[in-house]
Amino acid sequence: MPNQSNSKNTPKTYSARHLHDAHSLATNDMRWMNAALDSVRKEVERLQEAAKDGTQIREYHFNKLNTHLDMYAYLANDRLNSHVEESEKYEKEWEANKKAVSL
Repeated sequence: MPNQSNSKNTPKTYSARHLHDAHSLATNDMRWMNAALDSVRKEVERLQEAAKDGTQIREYHFNKLNTHLDMYAYLANDRLNSHVEESEKYEKEWEANKKAVSL
C-alpha cells in the first residue's frame, strides 16, 4: 500500500516551455522596472534643468514624480509578491517530492 500514498506525490514533469514562461515573466517584470527607473530619471533631470535655469522649484513640481514613484512601488511590490508566492508553491512541491522519493 505505500505505493498508493506515494502516487499522489509523483513528481510533475516540467518542460522547457514552462521554464520559458517563468523567465519571460521575469524578463517583462525587469523591462517594466527599467522603464520605470528611466521615467523617474528623466523627471529628476527635468527638475534639475529647471532649477539650473532659475525656476524656483516648489512642492507641486514633485507631484508627477511622486505619482510615478507610488505607481512603480505598487507595481514592484505586486510583482514581488507574485514571485514569492510562486517560489513558495514550487518549494512546497519540491519538498513533498523529496519526501515521496525517500519513502
